[in-house]
Amino acid sequence: MNIAVACLLTAFAAGCADGEGRGPQRIEGWSVSDDDELILWVDTCDGDPETTLEESDAEVVITVVSTKRSSDDDCQEPVTVVLSQPLGDREVADGKTGDKAPSMEG
Repeated sequence: MNIAVACLLTAFAAGCADGEGRGPQRIEGWSVSDDDELILWVDTCDGDPETTLEESDAEVVITVVSTKRSSDDDCQEPVTVVLSQPLGDREVADGKTGDKAPSMEG
């Protein structure tokens, strides 16, 4: 890779660190909508979120990639995820942090 391209990539990555930038976003909360459907809440403010799932018998790891446009609670939006089987006793983990995602259920 030539130096000019490397500099452009570095500048782009640095510019995305603050303010708007597309990448993994933290899951602010989740709830069960149906046995095999989860509703996630993320701070993306219409940032075209996309999800990826990794399911096992013990947990469901969900990564939400979106353009983050604001950190206000007013910009939280729901994202629906359909699981391959009901959630049951499995944990929901945030793919960005690796931590247990906070449940919004009673």
